[in-house]
Amino acid sequence: MLVTSVSAVLVLVTPLRHHAALGRAALLLAGLLLTWSDMRHWLSLCVPVSTSDERALFEGRIISVPAREGNELRFDVAGIIYQGDTRARVARLVWRDALFTPRVGERWRLLVRLAPLAETHNFAGADPARFAFRDRVHLVGRVLPSRLNLRLALAQVSVDSLRARIAARTFDLVADPDAAALLVALSVGLADLMSTDQWRVFNATGTTHLVAISGLHITLFALIAFLVARHLWRWLHWLLPGLHPWVRVEREPFALMLGLAAAGAYSLLAGLSVPTQRTWLMLACVVFSRLAARHAGPGRVWTLALIAVLLLDPFAPLSAGFWLSFVAVGVILMAASAASPGATTKLVRASSVVRLQLAIMVALAPLTFAVFDGLSIAGLWVNLIAIPLVSFLLVPLVLAGTLAVLVVPELSHLPFGIAAALYEFAWPGLAWAADSELALWRATPSPWWIAFAALAGLVLLRRWPWMLRLPAACAVLPLLFAPDQGPRPGAARVSIFDAGRGSTALVLTHSHALLFDTGDSWNTRGARVRQLILPKLDVLNLQVVDVLALPALSEDRAHGAALLAFERHVRSVRVGGEWLTSLPVAPCVDFRFRWDGVEFRTYASGPGGRYCLLRVSVGAHSILLAGDLDADAERALVSRLSPGTLASDVVLMSRQGSSLGSSREWIEATAAGLAIATGGIADSRSRAATIERWRRSGADILDTRRDGGIELDLGTGGVTVLAVARDALHPFVWRRLQ
Repeated sequence: MLVTSVSAVLVLVTPLRHHAALGRAALLLAGLLLTWSDMRHWLSLCVPVSTSDERALFEGRIISVPAREGNELRFDVAGIIYQGDTRARVARLVWRDALFTPRVGERWRLLVRLAPLAETHNFAGADPARFAFRDRVHLVGRVLPSRLNLRLALAQVSVDSLRARIAARTFDLVADPDAAALLVALSVGLADLMSTDQWRVFNATGTTHLVAISGLHITLFALIAFLVARHLWRWLHWLLPGLHPWVRVEREPFALMLGLAAAGAYSLLAGLSVPTQRTWLMLACVVFSRLAARHAGPGRVWTLALIAVLLLDPFAPLSAGFWLSFVAVGVILMAASAASPGATTKLVRASSVVRLQLAIMVALAPLTFAVFDGLSIAGLWVNLIAIPLVSFLLVPLVLAGTLAVLVVPELSHLPFGIAAALYEFAWPGLAWAADSELALWRATPSPWWIAFAALAGLVLLRRWPWMLRLPAACAVLPLLFAPDQGPRPGAARVSIFDAGRGSTALVLTHSHALLFDTGDSWNTRGARVRQLILPKLDVLNLQVVDVLALPALSEDRAHGAALLAFERHVRSVRVGGEWLTSLPVAPCVDFRFRWDGVEFRTYASGPGGRYCLLRVSVGAHSILLAGDLDADAERALVSRLSPGTLASDVVLMSRQGSSLGSSREWIEATAAGLAIATGGIADSRSRAATIERWRRSGADILDTRRDGGIELDLGTGGVTVLAVARDALHPFVWRRLQ
């Protein structure tokens, strides 16, 4: 069907080549048909998950370099499911405590417990379902310990195996794991190995484009290969003077083609990401136009590269790098075409570089606010130092080390060692710039502002008189004078996250923040803090968490608390049970405090006060976060407190909604009008029985496993449900399967 549709459109375009508008409309229709076909194909291969414990035997070849995160390995496998439909699919798998380390290119048979494409639905943080759709992933799951897990074939030599070999060699030679991770990202494009702190610093300083293999690096490598090829051409003709004339190739075509081939090889080694695709395609347009003695203007080269990237991958616009890359290059091409040919003095060249950096920041500002909820102010001056340092010193050293690994591995330690020393020298300055108060401007503007700011940016970039361009600068005023989005004094906002099997809630008052639980469940080791809580704090521009309350002590929650304390300033921690760390921790006891007219009460229950719960109230209205209380601890607390003390408008079910909690006495004592189930196993019978017990008491039910994240407002007028993620998020095609 696709071939027929595209052929029909091309037939229509052919006689209309002199009618530009109709031709463009027909090409647009062809692009939409191609995208629609890819989307239908992806939907037909997706594996629906009926239960959370559904298992499948999957056999296939590993197609991505496995990335280690703690004791977990994450990788993609292309293969078939033994049961049912045997069409080829791509699976995104997690293997915890693997006895054998799989390698890219190997063929494995694995027993997998399937999971939905999106395990969580929240208002902030990454959207794993969108990533799966963008990468053509049809199922996700976790590898289970089993004798059925078996390596069927070793990896053959391929580009991916070479990338893995270079990455392993780099980590063997460089002692600092952070330095090694950056060198691997610059050499083979594996940026998943970098630490959270590295990403924080690069984001705050606007230098993330230097971490991935950018267009500047590809172009620089192509230019070096071009110059080398010109000298090589002379040597070949000197060594082989008897070549037949029809075998000989002119010097310029030879150098151009060899430079283009070298850039293509580097792009393949980097994983052929969108920036590398775009750069190589632009270089190809320039090279072939030179060979054909045709003039290709910057606008045409940019447009042809854009069309080629979309033809190769119609889902490329789902990646933020697609927009950032093409917009940045478009600004550079505009500035280059508009530059004055007589501007040759050093002062003029320096001012041109500053103006170009400012123009790129202005053009990308709406996109960075839309994608990252912030704009790096420090990037304006940091990039002036970082771009030459990385592009002309660090990248050549990394490339030399990469070539040495492939040709003479014994010589690779010297360039990698110098590159690591350069990183260690520059990192403190970069971290200092990221930690400055004015490094990052955080804001979450509305969609109408983003569209308006994009148009204003185009006006500012035009070479018009300043009096005509100055009014466009007013686009920044809505951000400078935006009203405070936080709760008013005497009110609180409670964000309840969908944390999979875990549970967590963020309570905000006018000037304070409290986090109840980290969202971690068994063996997540702080992953939920990184995936859910830190992005939410970034959106709210919160650098301080006044209180972290942990309902009970566990190793995974300890990891989450340590990660939160590393990334943000945590003033105090309250926890049920013992705590053996250097953090400012206080045991959870019956305690009361007030912030901005909102009252907080913590209660301890269970043997040795091992459980902690929190009650947030404004006037006669309250929200009760029950934590990990079991039925015995619930009854003990109800009997210890006076009647009516625990009565609340909203209750978060204890024990993640399992039957171990939510006793009849507890339900009667809380008398909640709304009960919220968080965490736990989504479709277990125990959870269903507990929810039904709350429903029979007359309470309305919300379930984060079904409804996603929930936003509540607590004030003197009562509790209001502001938004539910499942209802508020737009139902894109990748979310309709959930």
